[in-house]
Amino acid sequence: MKTKMKVGALTVVLLVFAALFIWQQQQIKRLKAKAADLRQQLEQATSLRDENQRLAEQLKTVADGSQTDRSELLRLRAQASRLRQVEQENAQLKIERQHLASRVAQTQTGVAPFEPTTTAPASELTVGASPTNVTDLGVIELSDRVPTQLDLGAGQNCIITPTVLSDGNIQMEIAVEGKTADGKVEQLGQSRLTARPGQQCAISVGDKMIALTPKLKNE
Repeated sequence: MKTKMKVGALTVVLLVFAALFIWQQQQIKRLKAKAADLRQQLEQATSLRDENQRLAEQLKTVADGSQTDRSELLRLRAQASRLRQVEQENAQLKIERQHLASRVAQTQTGVAPFEPTTTAPASELTVGASPTNVTDLGVIELSDRVPTQLDLGAGQNCIITPTVLSDGNIQMEIAVEGKTADGKVEQLGQSRLTARPGQQCAISVGDKMIALTPKLKNE
């Protein structure tokens, strides 16, 4: 009986140990599975961190490139604006140069002394042959910006409007008017002449050559 009881107790102990062993093995397997899962999660986290770092670097590179492109765009816009300004300035300078050249030509050819032995202006801008059939008005007293009307005969009048320039010369707008058959007044020609006071000069106005010596009344 005692032997059976010992055998039975030993069997129970062995069964307990077997159950504990099995339970321990199961726990070990679960822990290994959890460890493997944790390692996988850690690898994934590391991979995500590396990917995030790579994306951050790419974003920084793109941002730097975008800033560079923006700066380049602003520079190009500034250059384009400056180029348009230079083109406008060049166009303005070209216009001013043309005006200056025209004024120089007028100054050089529109004012010329009238002498019997030399050529005289045939128009405002050109020089012709020695004057013939010239209407010499003689010495004409003028007042600044006050029109003076002179009778040329044959129903024609000469109107001289002087302007005293800063250099002392007199710029004269000379117009010739005549009457038509029905009595209406029409302008037959108009020219501009610049001369020094007391200088005899001549200019073509319409089909007439007008000679005169301007003199300011306050002289």
